[in-house]
Amino acid sequence: MEQTKSLPIFFLIFMAMAISVVPTSSSTTKTYTNFVKTSCNSTTYPSICLTYLLPYATAVKSNPQRLVKQALSATLKSATTTRSTVVKLAKAKNITKEDAAVLKDCVEEIQDSIDEIKNSLKAISSLKSSANKQLLISNAQTWTSAAITDDYTCIDDFSDQNVSPAIKSKIRNSFVRIARLSSNALYLINHLNI
Repeated sequence: MEQTKSLPIFFLIFMAMAISVVPTSSSTTKTYTNFVKTSCNSTTYPSICLTYLLPYATAVKSNPQRLVKQALSATLKSATTTRSTVVKLAKAKNITKEDAAVLKDCVEEIQDSIDEIKNSLKAISSLKSSANKQLLISNAQTWTSAAITDDYTCIDDFSDQNVSPAIKSKIRNSFVRIARLSSNALYLINHLNI
């Protein structure tokens, strides 16, 4: 008899807890989304920032360091994809010598950019355990700035050389996207308060 009385009470307590959790979860998600939106709205390229970072709002939470890591990860992923595309194009048999030379230079630039973004990501990932957080932030700023320079060097090569319009358009857009992602990541690094 005692067990049957406690079952409805348990059920009521369970339902009350379930109902109270739903609004909190929705409210928390909205808070995380607003954090990413507010952070992105201050970057140089807000729409790109939102496109690449908003899907990760619940993982980022309201943590600026996680947001920077996600921004660098998005940049790294985009750069790696672009590198694969450039390598394929550089190996194509139907391209001119001028196209091949510019693409070869861009492969080197994108590889440097990838290495620099990886270094930035390592620096930001090490912040929590480091005694010299400012040095790590400074290093991440330097590497991310260097990555932007590398990206724009390739863009400039396409502008300065006689490259086929199809290759120029395809590669230029990819490098502009990487440079803009890097620029947004740099902005977020510059505004880390650690």
